[in-house]
Amino acid sequence: MTKVLFATDGSPQATSSLEFLRRLSLPRPIDVELVSNVFIPLNQGDLTDPLLRDFRIHQESAADQFLAAAETSLAGYADVTARRLLHGDIGHSIVEAAEQSDCDLIVMGATGHSGIGRMLLGSVSDYVATHAPCSVLIGRQPAHQISQEDPMKITIGYNDGAGSEQALDEFLKLRWDNAVQISLLGVVAIFQGFSPDLMPNIIEYRTDQRVAALRHLKQGRERLIAPPSQLSSDQIACDIVETDHVGNAVTEHLDAHQSDLVVIGDSHRSRISRMLLGSVSRFVLQHARCSVWIARDKTVANEA
Repeated sequence: MTKVLFATDGSPQATSSLEFLRRLSLPRPIDVELVSNVFIPLNQGDLTDPLLRDFRIHQESAADQFLAAAETSLAGYADVTARRLLHGDIGHSIVEAAEQSDCDLIVMGATGHSGIGRMLLGSVSDYVATHAPCSVLIGRQPAHQISQEDPMKITIGYNDGAGSEQALDEFLKLRWDNAVQISLLGVVAIFQGFSPDLMPNIIEYRTDQRVAALRHLKQGRERLIAPPSQLSSDQIACDIVETDHVGNAVTEHLDAHQSDLVVIGDSHRSRISRMLLGSVSRFVLQHARCSVWIARDKTVANEA
């Protein structure tokens, strides 16, 4: 069973994330818990005020409508759906609900790309992606406006770290077929500011790093096509970029390849260290113009 927590506020972003969820061939049966937050920034005792009580009733009624619409949209996709209203701080309540339900994946929408949008993203989506005990999918409508019938284009950030292996493990749990195009992306760091005397050594180092990165990407491709996978090697490209800013390089690659989804592994961290999502993951989460999947091993996260 795949247990999904889908958070909605009825916004276009939430609708886009729901449409994206329906494109994923998650292992069945699929159990989706639909949640929506009703935030009342007052103590419960203050709700004796008739105006505040009416406001709460109105907010809960709207949230119920969001949940009902999402449930209708998931008919035929999810095997089981349940609804729940959350209260309190939005990001915290979603993480808490995920912990209570022991879900495998949280799916929610992202805000836009304006300065204000990124501030809102940081306050909710970033909080959930950082503190969630499981993988998180932040759904966005791609900038290039794909059709549902077009092959899904997916970029997987892949290096020799444990987080990248986790990303590939999570990716392989889904039933992918010939309707996807995959880019395994490796990044080779460029060092700036070295004296001319060191340049030959730096060039040799970069060459060695590029060769090692390509070898690792090819190993990743072999994992992706190994049985029982239905993927073939001609669906998977091994791409390498050299850069002095990893986050920028990743987002530029996503734009150039018109990716619908980027999958990034989250390193195994304790609850304390989860207070800070990796700088590259955070940059991609905030700046990518496609959906972002932060892959996390929930068993390791819960033990930490």
